[in-house]
Amino acid sequence: MKNIFRAAALAALLLSLCSQLLAAAEPAAPTARDEVLVIIGAPGEDTFADGFAAAAKNWQTACDRARANCTVIGLDPKKDAEAAPTDKDRVRDWIAKLDPTATSHVWIAYVGHGTFDGRDARMNLRGPDILPADLAAWLQPLRRPVIVIDGSSAGYPFVTALSGPDRVVIAATRSGNELNYARFGERFAEAMADPDTDIDQDGQVSLLEAFVTTAQRVQGFYRDADRLLTEHAAVDDNGDKTGTQADFFKGTRIVKKAQPPRGGGAAPAVDGARAKLVTLAPSDAERAMTPGQLEKRADLERRLEALRGQKANLSEDGYYAALEPILRELAALYVAPPPAPAAPPTAEKSPAASP
Repeated sequence: MKNIFRAAALAALLLSLCSQLLAAAEPAAPTARDEVLVIIGAPGEDTFADGFAAAAKNWQTACDRARANCTVIGLDPKKDAEAAPTDKDRVRDWIAKLDPTATSHVWIAYVGHGTFDGRDARMNLRGPDILPADLAAWLQPLRRPVIVIDGSSAGYPFVTALSGPDRVVIAATRSGNELNYARFGERFAEAMADPDTDIDQDGQVSLLEAFVTTAQRVQGFYRDADRLLTEHAAVDDNGDKTGTQADFFKGTRIVKKAQPPRGGGAAPAVDGARAKLVTLAPSDAERAMTPGQLEKRADLERRLEALRGQKANLSEDGYYAALEPILRELAALYVAPPPAPAAPPTAEKSPAASP
């Protein structure tokens, strides 16, 4: 009972302090804008065209709210002239014009159909398709954070091709063999524009929150339609080329452990730590943090997740004793220190009396 009250008190402390900052935060100075590219694939059938267009509109809404630069490729009237650049050319050229060393994020979201022939996955565009090797080569010069969301069927090979440091890669499927049309791309766009996606109620939607929320909504679609689930979304954000499926998370907390591969070896690390800290539209409290504070928060979040993973091996007292200092350090990041007291005025000496 003592530890129940202790846990509740610690949680209340953290929520209270965070809420204080969210309420009192001054709007932060403008920062470098994220660059967002939304690629719309060839619909193939008219029944898909409206959904693809709605997804592009939802991405534009999310970008407007975030003050991010948004470019959509694939919805404008197709030019028949052979000399006109294809959609694939335009994607390549958009990436080539990016500042390779900027600190703001690059987001690339694909909404459309995907195929896999047993060797290559493809984003099916109007004209030539994009292969994983294409996108990997175009992104190779960038030394800035990159997020890629492939919302199509058969898209998992893009995870293995694009995985790397300071990147988050999301696919609608767990392999190239999930070939049925994937609903993930359209619903991910909805989640990015929906404030209800904010699971932890911190005033912003993280990439992990959007991933988990979308996967749940996709599962709900198949359940309500009494259909077999044919897409299993995966996220990779630790650069190991192995994605983690959405059922590893409850909210944004990891609730499952990865299993070792059948051929032997160590189990892959569960992803999500980076995606949990990435957001398109930061809250004022988030914008007010310095790079050093953001780095410290990321370290504390990793320590917190590691401690939760060890909870079963610790006594209750030991677990809460280790938990408390981490939560207090996290809370301190969200509360501005009080201003230093002003120095007392120095008494002015009277001029010495004349003899």
